[in-house]
Amino acid sequence: MRIPSLLFACALAGSSPWAQDDTNPYYLQFGLGTVFSEDADVGSGFGGTVGFDPGYSASFVLGRTFELSERWSWDAQFETLYQRFTVDEDDIDAVPGIDPQSVGDLDVAKSLTFFLNGILDWHLTRQFRIFGGAGVGWAETLDYNTWDQGSFSIADDDGLAFQGRFGFAYDLGGSYDVLIGYRYYRSEALDIDDLQPPTSSSEIDIGQHSLEVAFRWGL
Repeated sequence: MRIPSLLFACALAGSSPWAQDDTNPYYLQFGLGTVFSEDADVGSGFGGTVGFDPGYSASFVLGRTFELSERWSWDAQFETLYQRFTVDEDDIDAVPGIDPQSVGDLDVAKSLTFFLNGILDWHLTRQFRIFGGAGVGWAETLDYNTWDQGSFSIADDDGLAFQGRFGFAYDLGGSYDVLIGYRYYRSEALDIDDLQPPTSSSEIDIGQHSLEVAFRWGL
């Protein structure tokens, strides 16, 4: 009976929901994603309702995991996020002052944001977990070229930013994980000024939905 009992105990230990390496709580994470931007209503004099083509994002994270229980953990993260997308080619014609034949980079929009994130992990098995959380940060660079040319001028190019995260992660073994997730991103609305008399102003407020794949490795 002793040997079967030991084998049974080993099997239970092997099927434990989660076994965290407490000596290696820090990690780096790199992700790539596809960005889908919401339509922006910037007023009839600034192009009206404008749509955007899908873009891409890249993120880099330095994080630390805190064990809460056998099934739950919490991650504190510092993240740098870059996003790039373009104004829809059918809508660029509606923006005053742009020659559709020589658009160049005038249809480009991009952002660089630094986040502090809190992520809660639910460990379903030793290999598989579900995560969700939120972040607040500072968008150091918000470039919307379409509304920063000719007589148009964006009054500022930075501000607060917010995001929500949800996804799934799989432990590849050792200290490596792969993550698949969804991100919702929004920054403060930016003021747009038209300096050509009669002068006027409006705001642009764009939200992004992203699907991402990330790779994480412990330090």
